[in-house]
Amino acid sequence: FTERARNVVVASHNEARAAGHGEIRPEHLTLGLLTEPDALGAGAIVAQGVPLETVRQAVTATLPPPAAGQVAEFIPYDPRAKKVLELTFRQALRMGHNYIGTEHILLALLEFDDGTGVLAGLGVDKSTAEAHITAAVAAALAGH
Repeated sequence: FTERARNVVVASHNEARAAGHGEIRPEHLTLGLLTEPDALGAGAIVAQGVPLETVRQAVTATLPPPAAGQVAEFIPYDPRAKKVLELTFRQALRMGHNYIGTEHILLALLEFDDGTGVLAGLGVDKSTAEAHITAAVAAALAGH
């Protein structure tokens, strides 16, 4: 995991805690992506004409109410969030990358939702995101 990808994972934990949730859901991972606005994942969202604040509002609206009582220090990932994290590895391998970045988290979220999630509802398309990411990675490599 790149530093930014680790920041997204930590931010997802913080988002779950702030919302009073006892599990980290894919929605929290999406909110975590928004905390790295200069990273490839967020850039691929914005490149499709979707402001990050719009994503935040839409995702927050889908979250359940806070859990009753105190939230545990360690907040586990629910099965769906675990699956998204598993898919990040597949996305990186499929793209021939030897790291997990925010872009892989975004692609995993889009694959997991299969066109039915909040991001897709806002107009974020997986193939368009992947094309943007591939071009951005190629440009970065050419610059080195």
